[in-house]
Amino acid sequence: MTRLIGYSRPWWPGEDLTTDLEKLATAGATVTLTDPGVVDGPLDDGSPLHSLEPGDILLVSSAARLGSSLPRVVQTITELGRLGIAFRSLAEPALSTDAGPVDPAEVFGALEGLRRRLAGLRTRQGMLQAEAAGRRPGRPSVMTPDRVAVAEELRRQHRSIAHIARVIGVSPSAVQRALSVPA
Repeated sequence: MTRLIGYSRPWWPGEDLTTDLEKLATAGATVTLTDPGVVDGPLDDGSPLHSLEPGDILLVSSAARLGSSLPRVVQTITELGRLGIAFRSLAEPALSTDAGPVDPAEVFGALEGLRRRLAGLRTRQGMLQAEAAGRRPGRPSVMTPDRVAVAEELRRQHRSIAHIARVIGVSPSAVQRALSVPA
């Protein structure tokens, strides 16, 4: 008997999977498996996917839930197929293995979309990790406290933003942002 089994896994620690689980239930998943570990690959030791049986259909909201890189996702889908388990993705239906023949252009389009989604998720994950470690994600400001102090002193002397920028070696927009001067 074919079972439609949902699967979800967090992308970062503490991610709320409620919306994802609701999507899977709405799509007809009779059972939903969740993996407490952050996405790397669901066929790791101890994964709840080891309870799947040949003939089952694994349903995910997005193939991005299967791994943190495109090769890892493809490897997982291939491994599921080798075990006799079909795969269905709500966000990337062209990657589903239970739908029959699919236009290769749709598959390549789905893979490219998945690659972009994974890159965005990895970026968000890195930003959350940096924030949790007390670092400000993103490029550091060129306006060090010393430069801000010099800029403030020159501004009190009624110097132009362009002049201040030339003196301290930064762009005029950096000076405007640091001094909160309207453009």
